[in-house]
Amino acid sequence: MKSFNSLLGLHPSSNKLDNVIKLVDLPTNKHWGYIDENKTIHVNRKLKPHQMLETIKHEKGHKRQMSLFGNDHEPQLQFNSLYYNWKANPGGKSLRISTNQINTKSRKLPWEQDADKTLKLKNEKT
Repeated sequence: MKSFNSLLGLHPSSNKLDNVIKLVDLPTNKHWGYIDENKTIHVNRKLKPHQMLETIKHEKGHKRQMSLFGNDHEPQLQFNSLYYNWKANPGGKSLRISTNQINTKSRKLPWEQDADKTLKLKNEKT
């Protein structure tokens, strides 16, 4: 009998609460994963297990950015199909960027660099 997660196409570490990780088909193997505006993490089902774990860690960095933090209790990162809102520092000004003006897959975007920095720090601790 298949597990609940297997039936729904979820990663084994996914749960029904605030940690939804879906295994999906993506256009190419160069696309490892992404997080949507509902904080659901989507991971390319064709990746090797260590690549899946690296992708999940990276996307959890974005999930942290999307959570409430600091004294102003506002997320560092917010987005939808029209724009991205990025706040580099708690209490600081937000940078609002239209999705038409950027390559949303670029690793040079400030929220991507921040998520990668968080991932590096976690890897150094373990």
